[in-house]
Amino acid sequence: MLSTEAFAPATPPRVAVVVDLIGDLDATLADIFAATLDRLTADGATDLYLKTRHVAVTSNDGMTTLAKALATARARGCSIAVDPGSRRMRSAFSHEGVAYAATAEGVLPRNARHLMIARHAAAESKSKLRRSA
Repeated sequence: MLSTEAFAPATPPRVAVVVDLIGDLDATLADIFAATLDRLTADGATDLYLKTRHVAVTSNDGMTTLAKALATARARGCSIAVDPGSRRMRSAFSHEGVAYAATAEGVLPRNARHLMIARHAAAESKSKLRRSA
């Protein structure tokens, strides 16, 4: 007699997700990213590729919230590769203590889900943001 348990995978399959942040990395965009990352890791996403090539400006609050969200996901067992995309974003990630790769382009799986999260800050909050691109 055959048992279906014998054919089940020993470990659950790894789910890869590419997240592309676009626009102004302020506290609001970072909160949106953190909530999205929380849902992804709860749904079983185990590989994350974060791309910040199209981030124009950053704020301290945005970078702090982003770093906390990445640390929480890593603590849950999520494998994270960060592609900063620019010299200024590399500097911002270094300042926050976030490890990043030179580029994640060579390791991106072809079957990964791709999410783009974009936000442009209102004119009154632009004065608090630093140019990063």
